[in-house]
Amino acid sequence: MGLYLAHCPYHIEYPIEITPRPWPWLRVRKRDYNSTKNESSFDAAAQQPRSSEMTSLVFYGNLTALAYLVIVHILRYRRIRSIVAKYPPLQGTDGKSTSDYCMTPAEAQKIIWTSSLYDHPMLVEKALEFALFKTYGIESISKLLLKTGQLSKDINASRRYRTRLQTAILIQTWVHVPITGPGSGVEELPKGADPRGAIALARTNWLHSKYTISNDDYLYTLSLFIMEPAKWIEKYEWRGLTLLERQAYFVFWSEIGRRMGINNIPGTLEALVEWCEEYEQTNMVPSQTSKTVAELTTALLLYHVPPFARGFGKQAVAALCPERLNRAIMVPEPPVWVIKSVDAVLNLRKLFIRHLCLPRSSPQCYVPFDTTGLGAPGVCPAGVSVCPVSGKQSPNGGPVYRLHPFYANNDPWYIGSPSALGQILANILTVLGIRNPRATPGPQFKPEGYRTEELGPSSFEKSGREEVLANAEAIYGGKITGPWSFQ
Repeated sequence: MGLYLAHCPYHIEYPIEITPRPWPWLRVRKRDYNSTKNESSFDAAAQQPRSSEMTSLVFYGNLTALAYLVIVHILRYRRIRSIVAKYPPLQGTDGKSTSDYCMTPAEAQKIIWTSSLYDHPMLVEKALEFALFKTYGIESISKLLLKTGQLSKDINASRRYRTRLQTAILIQTWVHVPITGPGSGVEELPKGADPRGAIALARTNWLHSKYTISNDDYLYTLSLFIMEPAKWIEKYEWRGLTLLERQAYFVFWSEIGRRMGINNIPGTLEALVEWCEEYEQTNMVPSQTSKTVAELTTALLLYHVPPFARGFGKQAVAALCPERLNRAIMVPEPPVWVIKSVDAVLNLRKLFIRHLCLPRSSPQCYVPFDTTGLGAPGVCPAGVSVCPVSGKQSPNGGPVYRLHPFYANNDPWYIGSPSALGQILANILTVLGIRNPRATPGPQFKPEGYRTEELGPSSFEKSGREEVLANAEAIYGGKITGPWSFQ
């Protein structure tokens, strides 16, 4: 090779040596190895910032999540801590018994609002519904309900639901409209005080006067309204009721009982619990009448459940009922897996709300409870409307205002006519099988709204107005005027 270059005409005279390479592939592989090594080092160096960024993101993400959990915890308990601080136990007591707390019915009502409007509105509503359901385990109460005809098999489900709806409206009205009058603890009637709570109680008293109801049946029903919310909240909600709140339920509902003419109400919550237990042991026994009423009511609870799921729905309802009640209404105990499934779902809801949900900033109520400013020009609070059908005038010359519930569980009774978009959504839900086709909004559901003094069976709608007004003004503590007055 060196000789060839020496004789080449284009040979350039400078020293050059070409070394034979007997194993060229070794050099190539070594070069490739070094190249790969350098590239790997470059990639590692490039990935270091990315890894650092990911570490930072994870750190700050965890820090944000932890901060959110702390904020949820602080805000969730802020309202109840404020209430407990405002109403300390009696001096000389340790606050470990409900009787250690003293309050007026008006104060008790405000304490109740913490759970019924803000912390546990949905479960309080369901607890009161199941409190009524529990009364069906008493044969004398079931017989009365069948006698009224409002739960008869001959009446369609929609009318039965309307009866339950009206009951819910009356109860929610006297719970959430500020209580006034003799026995309330409010010395003077506040100017412009809302009379609807008194009207709702007076209307209930008038409707009850049409039937013979024993004092014990009255007292048992009252006791369930006091005790069932606490039981349900303790088992299924993100926090249980404080002793202050339990006493508030007792004080407020005891005053409601006195306004309904119920006698022999025990003086303490503990005594009422004992009386209720003895009453159930004696009167909650298997009865075909109780079974019939319970079956009709269960059908209402499962009104929107698709037919294929109603079997499980009935078992789920039974899982929520105590064993003694299931025996009284002759319902077999549900399978263990159903009970555990229902408990698991409700406990997951409890944990989700407790740790991940911020508290409500505004109250959740089924009926309008704040009608402040009604009658002023251009003012119409949520859930209130002027009757578009009759155009009648109230005794004071103003329009006849009517009320609308904020939502419907079954049929849209008293719900205002939907917008075009609302109608489209209702039709979509019906097509998907989520909404019962018989629950389509229409004039049969009285979209013009309701008046509290007219609630009850259709045959009683315009009856008893004078008696209701007289009783309402006695409960209210003054003459009823303004948009809710009537003759």
